[in-house]
Parts: sequence; C-alpha cells; structure tokens
Amino acid sequence: MSSTFKEIRFKPGEVVFNEGELADKLYFVKSGLLEIIDGTGIIISRVGAGQSFGEQAFLKGGIRGAGVRAVDEVVCIEISSEEANSLLLGMSPFLIPIFEALLLQQNMSNELVKSKRNITQ
Repeated sequence: MSSTFKEIRFKPGEVVFNEGELADKLYFVKSGLLEIIDGTGIIISRVGAGQSFGEQAFLKGGIRGAGVRAVDEVVCIEISSEEANSLLLGMSPFLIPIFEALLLQQNMSNELVKSKRNITQ
C-alpha cells in the first residue's frame, strides 16, 4: 500500500461509521478487531487484521449498509473514495463497473438476509 494513505486509530468502543451515512472512505485493518453492526446494534460480523471494510466507498453516492465499531485498539489504513477509484482506473477502466456490480449484488444479498431475520423475529 502506498505510504500516502492515512493511518488512522480507533479506541475500544469507538464508532467508525454508522449505517445510513455517506460512504466516502474504505479501510484496511492493520491490527485490532472491529464489529460490523446493523442499525439496531446487532453484530453481523467481525473484521480483523488483513481484512477490509467500507467497500461501499467504491460506489458514487454509496450509503453505508451497516455500522462499524472498534472492539479493541484498532489501526487501519484509510483510503478515500477518490483515491480508491483512481487506483482502479490506473489498472483498468473495466474494474470500476465490475466492483460496482459486485457491491450492488452484495447489497441485495445483505438486504435479503435482513428481511429473513426480520421475518423470523
């Protein structure tokens, strides 16, 4: 990763972003553990070192489908939406539409899971 990307730290319990917010940054976890949470605070999954989150930042006007909060001390590399898309364009102009399609598919899948969870509750 480029050294021009910003390293950012989160304290235990600190919210990185909330569901419904504008997706303008994505993150790669260098160390620590984070929880992906829905709007009601239910833990959907966890991410740790070597993983990423916030991929909605690849979509123009993307909205966060879930929130994220730190479980312990966390260090991440923060990449803006503009930086991420510039990286993709530099590799191939076909990558952005491919990523957008994959993210839209992921959004639909996440919504189906939420709907099923609401029906069974």
